[in-house]
Amino acid sequence: DGFIKTFSIPADGSTITQLAVLEHDTDMSEYNSLVQVDADTYVLAYAGNGSDGFIKTFTISSDGATITQVTVSEHDGYQGESNSLVKVDSDTYALAYTGRGDDGFIKTFTVPADGSFITQEASLEHNTNYAFHNSLLQVDSDTYLLAYGNQGEISTFTIPSGGSSITEVTSLTHNGGNNATNNSLVQVDSDTYALV
Repeated sequence: DGFIKTFSIPADGSTITQLAVLEHDTDMSEYNSLVQVDADTYVLAYAGNGSDGFIKTFTISSDGATITQVTVSEHDGYQGESNSLVKVDSDTYALAYTGRGDDGFIKTFTVPADGSFITQEASLEHNTNYAFHNSLLQVDSDTYLLAYGNQGEISTFTIPSGGSSITEVTSLTHNGGNNATNNSLVQVDSDTYALV
């Protein structure tokens, strides 16, 4: 089942106290990716019943005492695994995920500050072979970096503000065509990135 919990952690990290819990899906919730929309709104991408792709919004009070589901959208009725969600602008989000046939997809969505609706804007199937273990990172205002397996690939994409289109720019197979899973990307400096 799918759960969201909140915790209180002081600045020195000396204690961890659970505050609230919400069971938001009583069927299934795997491959979670959670992003903050504004001060009290959050958007979640995950694989739900039948491994379908879902996006939900929630409000979480500033003290973490309450967690409330706002709305839900099933954006892929076949497969929505290995989710990696990032914020594009104030109300636009990009999602890299594994879809039908284990292929690689990126979609963009509009989600307003109150999380009241979710609208898909664009979709790109960027890999028609196998694209699991996604890690998506924003490079600048319209450039995004994606690491994924199975062959160990890094690709760049342009996504304009508003998410109206998704364009692949270039791609590199960095691991000799061998297994490269459980990717995690971070930015080192203005044009350097580290990948585990």
